[in-house]
Amino acid sequence: MTHNSKYRGNWSPEVVRNLILRYSKEGDNLLDPMIGGGTTAIEAKLLGRNLQCYDINPEAIKLTESFLDFEDVGLEMINKTLEEHDEKKRKWGKIKILHHDATVKNENLKDESLDFVLMHPPYADIIKYSEGKIAEDLSNIHDLDKFCDEIEKVAEESFRVLKP
Repeated sequence: MTHNSKYRGNWSPEVVRNLILRYSKEGDNLLDPMIGGGTTAIEAKLLGRNLQCYDINPEAIKLTESFLDFEDVGLEMINKTLEEHDEKKRKWGKIKILHHDATVKNENLKDESLDFVLMHPPYADIIKYSEGKIAEDLSNIHDLDKFCDEIEKVAEESFRVLKP
């Protein structure tokens, strides 16, 4: 099993898959600065993309890590199917998950170093992802202007690390 709806507010795997297929190629380096329930990580791994992802919520990170443990059986089945059609063997994408605030510069990422950035940000204060326990969690911001200011920081950092 890969995708799971335990994390409230996940985006659709089909949307993520289509974005990754359209805007990246196998082996590309991607970023999701708000990994949430892990949808992007699962799809990146399945599609052979390398993903650096993070979240401010340690519970989201644990959940994402638990969903990525599907290598053995799945890869054997995929490779067997591909061999039947005389195609190359599929490789899993490498996923790196960090505990990090997306509004703060990630010193480990160089300028213009990533091929694609995708994210599903919180819906302002509609769904509370940390129930107020994490002050920096954008889903806890009630003021729309402040929320937009914080999302702008995420956009600026994403733009910084994205290749032209």
